[in-house]
Amino acid sequence: MVKYDKPENKIIDENMMARKIFFLFICTTAWLQVFSQNDQVLQVLEAGIGVVDVTGKDAVILDPLNVKAVVFRQGTEQVALVACDVTNISSDILDRARYNASKATGIPYRNISVSATHTHMDNALGDLGSAIVSAVKTAQKNLKVVNLYSAVGQEFTVAHNRRYFMKDGSVKFNPMFLNPNIVRPAGPIDPDVGFVLFKDQASGKPVASLSNYALHLDIVKEYGAVYQKEGAGSPNAVSADYPYWLETALREDFGDTFNSIFFTGCCGNINHWDFSKPGPQSGHKTKSKQVGDSLYQAIKRVLPTADQEDPNLAILTRVVTAPLHPYTQDDLDWARGVESTQLSSKSEEPDERKQFLDKVMRSRILWLEDQKQKGNTSIPLDVQAIRLSENTAIVTLPGEMFVEHGITIKNFSPFKNTIIVELSNNNEISYVPTKSAFKQGGYEVVNSRLAPGGGEMLVQAAIELLQELRQVH
Repeated sequence: MVKYDKPENKIIDENMMARKIFFLFICTTAWLQVFSQNDQVLQVLEAGIGVVDVTGKDAVILDPLNVKAVVFRQGTEQVALVACDVTNISSDILDRARYNASKATGIPYRNISVSATHTHMDNALGDLGSAIVSAVKTAQKNLKVVNLYSAVGQEFTVAHNRRYFMKDGSVKFNPMFLNPNIVRPAGPIDPDVGFVLFKDQASGKPVASLSNYALHLDIVKEYGAVYQKEGAGSPNAVSADYPYWLETALREDFGDTFNSIFFTGCCGNINHWDFSKPGPQSGHKTKSKQVGDSLYQAIKRVLPTADQEDPNLAILTRVVTAPLHPYTQDDLDWARGVESTQLSSKSEEPDERKQFLDKVMRSRILWLEDQKQKGNTSIPLDVQAIRLSENTAIVTLPGEMFVEHGITIKNFSPFKNTIIVELSNNNEISYVPTKSAFKQGGYEVVNSRLAPGGGEMLVQAAIELLQELRQVH
């Protein structure tokens, strides 16, 4: 027992107390250092790029087709985004590729997104499924610490809403150039050019970018009576369309090893045709290049304003069970009784438009009947929301989303730069119109597999996920 009545005992006790305080100070300092180091580690964002050429052996190459993957890692969180230079990806290939990529890399299945850019020139294609897995594996292998920069440009001149109110009260898509019966477009465009730049932290060199714009990739494929026959010069011609020219322009600034990964925005009702002017407004080194260069200029204008952002990687996902479009027994009887060969595959000639829409309707009804036989009256659809920083987030959505859906999500998003990627993780539902568009009819409505309101369900899920992401630490 310590006695304080003797001076020597008091000195011994004070020395013991000093040693205890010093020990606690050392432990606390060490703990704070460890905490600080761990916090710094968590703040480091790694990104890796994987590119696999998927151009077919028999292709006539206007420019090559690629599968491009980017993998993000921060702490224990990993996310993979894949963009494929193809029109669509079948569900079998898509689901298997996500599963195999997850198995090969350890990235959770629901943290992997695979989307189609929707280029209409994938006429000769290699093994897409293997390319997707290989691209993700390569991207993960190439992970390096990066600095993140984000900006939103705008381009108003190259995109046009392709649905028009006509003088007879109808709504038509692509109503032919200089048509005197056109009243006005039936909807808006989305001028935002989302852009995210990654610089190697060690060297400060730009290594890759993500870009996003709401515009169909159908410029190289030349439509119309004459152009339908001649195509782009060969039935095996391939092109990534305007994103190729965007990457070409960016490489002039950042070097030949720079990788531009393009994700298509909500453009189910948006294309490049200005119907107030003469056609054909198509071509590889003409119109397609013009669009790519215009997007580059939009990015170049805002890039000086892009500040370095603190990375904060997180992902939230939700499965939305959306109802499939109803049909009647009379519809099914008609679809089974019409020969597909009797219907036109063309869409621009007025005298064949009815046949074309009938062919689209027939295909939809038979697909819906096949789903019904499998016991499916609804379909599960992935919605993903990925946070890169406090200012930048990415949303992935299935199908060809109408532009109004994308604009609505951006209007309610708490993130300054919200990149929205369509045709992600499911391509088979085709177009996703708005409720009002379903009432108007037209090609996209005839082709849609979802019931009215399905698109709004996806939009609501995306907005809720973005708002939840804002609160996640």
